[in-house]
Amino acid sequence: MYYVLSIAIAVLILTGCSGNTAEAPKNAQHAHVTGDSVKLTQQQRASARIRSEVPVERSLSTGLRVQGMLHVPPQYAVSITAPLGGIVRSTSVLPGSYVRKGTTLAVLEHPDFITLQQDYLTTTSSLELADLEYKRQERLAQDNVNARKAFEQAAAELRSLRVKAKALQEKLSLIGINVRTLDEKTLSRSVPVVAPIDGYVTRVHVNTGSYIAPNDPLLAIVNPDHMHIELTIFEKDVMNIKVGQTLTVTLADDPSATRKGHVHLIGKEIEADRTVVVHGHFDEADPSLIPGTSLTAIIDTDPRMGLVVPDAAIVRYEGQIYVFVDTENDGLYVRRRVETGPSAGGFTEITGATTTDLKSAKIVTSGASALLGAMVNTEEE
Repeated sequence: MYYVLSIAIAVLILTGCSGNTAEAPKNAQHAHVTGDSVKLTQQQRASARIRSEVPVERSLSTGLRVQGMLHVPPQYAVSITAPLGGIVRSTSVLPGSYVRKGTTLAVLEHPDFITLQQDYLTTTSSLELADLEYKRQERLAQDNVNARKAFEQAAAELRSLRVKAKALQEKLSLIGINVRTLDEKTLSRSVPVVAPIDGYVTRVHVNTGSYIAPNDPLLAIVNPDHMHIELTIFEKDVMNIKVGQTLTVTLADDPSATRKGHVHLIGKEIEADRTVVVHGHFDEADPSLIPGTSLTAIIDTDPRMGLVVPDAAIVRYEGQIYVFVDTENDGLYVRRRVETGPSAGGFTEITGATTTDLKSAKIVTSGASALLGAMVNTEEE
């Protein structure tokens, strides 16, 4: 038996049921409803903006939501110190400055710098004489002209001076002085402090004229090119985490944007608060990211394929969930009961016993609310 009703009334009824806003078609005509089917004219379909499309299969997952922060690996976060201390004579960088490896960050002065250079030059000069004496004593010993003891003393003196020269060379290298260019004309009371890596200056602990004790921090530099994600995972969830799983990351300072990444390493130690640290990498580097930024990440712990439709295709009535199938038979649409899975990105998974035969069906993705409203009104009559 067919019932006659207005499609305009159907739209108004659905507005009250679902909360969605729908505009009644102009010049409303009558829709024919029977059982789980509703039939519209071409004009009614256009007025209700009915559109249909075939469901698609997409990768779905059970997402684990966790908290974390942005970090850089230890080798890309550098604290710069002065091994011998000194007085800061100049510095030209500020927090936020970008520097290249080898850039002079500050200039230090200290009397010990001069003493080291003096000792090195004096030692290398003595070393030249000791080498000559060693060779002379070696020839005399071969000719049995001199005692063996004199040759051994010359050899010991030569070794001692070589060790001393090498030790002084290493000390000079620590403060940035190249002994290859050092002579009596290039002695200097100051040494430059240079950047060991490319990166951004994050901290400056000194000012001109301040004294820095040995190994006190002068500056800190971070290279964000290798930014990684550090996540805190509760002990009970660690067994579900695997290397390579997809991450969807949202930063605290930019909650509207998401970034993709993947699990890179899983910690092997449980902290005192019963958590494990998990490291992730971004799929695309972003130099604008700042270490220490808080973030939320969703880990795809159980990826699988599922049949999805746009959220607008899903309609609900009296605790049941439905979609409408476009039969492509002169405006005839059939209501089908379904179950739903997870929703993400404007799509919802449809499940249930009838899902298999919906894979190739055309599902109403726009106007489903008007079709449901027609049926609801008929049932109330």
